[in-house]
Amino acid sequence: MLKQWLRRFYVMFKLESLLFNNRDDSQKYQFSKHTFIYGMNTVGKTALTKAIDYVLGSSENLTYQGLDNIDSIEAYLTNNLTTLWVKRTISGEYFYRRTEDSAYSEISADTYKDNICLMLTPNPNNHFVQVYSKVFDENPTFRSFNFLNYMEEKGLGDLSVVFTKARELKYQIRVSNIMDFFFNYNNIEQIYEKELLLEQREKELDELTKDYQEYERSLLQIQKLFRELQLKYTGNYEKDYSTFKKFQTSYTRTAQTKSKDLVYLSKASFSLAEEIKLYSFIQSQANNMVERKERIKRLLAILNSIVEGNHDYKQYIDFITKTVEEIQEENIILSLTDYQKAIRGIQTEKGKIDQQIMMLKGQASEITYEDAVKKIGLIEHIFSILNRNVDYTRLDSLRGETSKLKREIKELKSAFDKKEISAFNNRLTNLYLKSDLKVKHLIEDLHDTDFTLEFDPFRLCLFASHKTEEGVERFIPGSMARQTHLQMLIYLCMFDYLKRDFQDFIYMPLLIIDSANQPMGIEIFREVYPTIVNLAEEIGIQTIFLSKDHLDGISDQDFIDISSGLNKFHKQS
Repeated sequence: MLKQWLRRFYVMFKLESLLFNNRDDSQKYQFSKHTFIYGMNTVGKTALTKAIDYVLGSSENLTYQGLDNIDSIEAYLTNNLTTLWVKRTISGEYFYRRTEDSAYSEISADTYKDNICLMLTPNPNNHFVQVYSKVFDENPTFRSFNFLNYMEEKGLGDLSVVFTKARELKYQIRVSNIMDFFFNYNNIEQIYEKELLLEQREKELDELTKDYQEYERSLLQIQKLFRELQLKYTGNYEKDYSTFKKFQTSYTRTAQTKSKDLVYLSKASFSLAEEIKLYSFIQSQANNMVERKERIKRLLAILNSIVEGNHDYKQYIDFITKTVEEIQEENIILSLTDYQKAIRGIQTEKGKIDQQIMMLKGQASEITYEDAVKKIGLIEHIFSILNRNVDYTRLDSLRGETSKLKREIKELKSAFDKKEISAFNNRLTNLYLKSDLKVKHLIEDLHDTDFTLEFDPFRLCLFASHKTEEGVERFIPGSMARQTHLQMLIYLCMFDYLKRDFQDFIYMPLLIIDSANQPMGIEIFREVYPTIVNLAEEIGIQTIFLSKDHLDGISDQDFIDISSGLNKFHKQS
């Protein structure tokens, strides 16, 4: 009952018909839920797949052999909620209408695709699409997942690249992202949420950083201006602002009565700089010595573990123990010396001397009234900046948070949750082994010990594994019949997976399979075909099979015969 209730709200997309137009004439093909198209080679089976892809929004021109003398192609699309007619001319115009009696309206290519997308899902901009767009920086349409809709003749039975369209250059990078999205979604969603948060935090950090940088520049500027005006700078906003206001009123600079000789101060500054270099060198050497002694200590510990407990080596054990104790004492002595504290003290003293030097240099220079006025205006502006509060705590917090978010996003992108692919492969294996088909390759696999299928979504290939005397062996399944059978199952398993785990996502529930009968052989294909159609019906996928072999039991409603040619407007050469 619940399934029936849910089914009413599930969009049941269907390609109802296709129309070839030539001036005032047309040729129509009507499709059922599971259409079987019969025709020998070279009559236009592959051309039909190209025509369908074209009218459904392909970016390629319609130049395939056998589709000449067609002015436009129309498609009639339905779901359980609404209808849509779309038309695309050979010259590239796009049209649509909502009712059969209304006139076509010309629209852009993007609007054309948007209208088709609305036939697939009532909510094309759902959460899944937003996540995909944010993480992969791409705005996907149903065309992005078009490789799921076509199992082309070229590539049938090749399990090294299961999806035949994925061989095309335009899909090679995109499919990797798509599979990562589908099978690693839990991590992808976390990446999405963290990237949204990172975007917010980086915006706030950028604004705070600009304020911080302006504040720091202003601090340096005001110190320089105070020196040029021979004003005493303390670093205290209230005191320095008071000093500035007094100068602004009187333009009087206070002379330094007890200033030390400039030469003496310069020598003292140079001496302290050399002392800083010396302490830095000693600190580096002490650190190297501690590291070297720690390595010796670890080596002695290894030797001690080798000879320990053997009385014949007592003298060596005693020597090792004594040496380790000496190393520990020396390291303690070395670590007690706080070189950083000494260096900081010297740097502070040097800073005071350098300040006096700058003050003396400033006193030695003359300043005009015009220069003083300019500097006063600049200082006034700088004090207005320094009066603003820069939230250093928030700045440090944002720096730490953004770094942490970037690290977590990087880790999530390299991580992989195997739970989903494991469930997918279990489903695939069960569908294959429990299909009750009496075909040679399946009977062989049923008798193979612990036979399982392993689809690798990132390499797009399929492996099988079984147990041998040496252990579990992984291999690529052989025989074209088996490979093509498994290939069709993977396509349908993907649709099943998307329907269950990505509800309302923007993919088209349509699978067109071109000439699967040829690599399988007619006898095996005759057995496998009904199981594929039944599975597609269960999942809710429309299928179109194209075959040069006729199958008995296909109803007239499901059967299209193009043995006399697909396109009646085609000119025979």
